[in-house]
Amino acid sequence: MKRVIATVLMVSFMLSVAAGLTGCFRPPKNWYKDVVAFYSEGIKTGWANEDTNTRWEVADELKDPNNDIGYLIVDLDGDGTDEMLIGFNDGSTATKFTDVIVFSFGTGPNRLMNGTNGYYIYLCSSNVLCNDSWHGSQTKRDFMKWDGKNSYFTVIDGEGKYLPMKWELTEF
Repeated sequence: MKRVIATVLMVSFMLSVAAGLTGCFRPPKNWYKDVVAFYSEGIKTGWANEDTNTRWEVADELKDPNNDIGYLIVDLDGDGTDEMLIGFNDGSTATKFTDVIVFSFGTGPNRLMNGTNGYYIYLCSSNVLCNDSWHGSQTKRDFMKWDGKNSYFTVIDGEGKYLPMKWELTEF
């Protein structure tokens, strides 16, 4: 009987330690609050803070008072960890994102992708990202899925399958 109780206690202890350790490898719940604070301050001060923080170059489109700017928090790969997309609505049919930001242990919020000057990132159905980029004399459109576990984007065949969508953004 003592052996059974000891085994049950040992298994319970190991499960509780394992559960605690997996929680240690999750980003803080609102890891993006400092990014929100930076953009909120920038809007209030006419972007006087942009030069003080070299990590966050702000796209001109986000400084345009005619654009409805904000952010979207979404779990792009379904792993339980949120990613942050910063962008704007300018009256077109799809929300244009200028930044995709993820949490990285050791560095905190980290910009993975950015777009500007007519080349943007779009969020489509099924959390597929669509990215327009300039290649020589033509525009190329890539469709991608985020893999947070391995920290990279996988390019997928999305032409004709996914359309950029309009999203309601949270204001800074």
